[in-house]
Amino acid sequence: MDKYLLALLGEAGATGLAKGIYNVRKEERFKRAYENEMYHWEYFKKYRRSMLEKPVFYLLYVVGVIVALLGYKAIRYVVNKAESGALDFYLKNFEPTGEIGKIIEDEKHHFLP
Repeated sequence: MDKYLLALLGEAGATGLAKGIYNVRKEERFKRAYENEMYHWEYFKKYRRSMLEKPVFYLLYVVGVIVALLGYKAIRYVVNKAESGALDFYLKNFEPTGEIGKIIEDEKHHFLP
């Protein structure tokens, strides 16, 4: 499958997840994560588009709301799992330079302690 399509859908999902968490937990770090993920999604829209973007976004938005309602431990687990998968994907499929390098750095800052 096309790496740009996978990145596009991954960022659409990550944006939905971040927005869902932020809508429940109005914390600055979740707002920043949402804004970063939105930027990443916009970046990959330049290379690829898909009719699956919105369904993935809304599905993960609902998941984000549910996870946020379950508490911080659930948020930490889901976010750290998603971010480690994203980092692995980017490092395996893209050169970590330029804009992709910036995206990788953003993803590293989304991990929760």
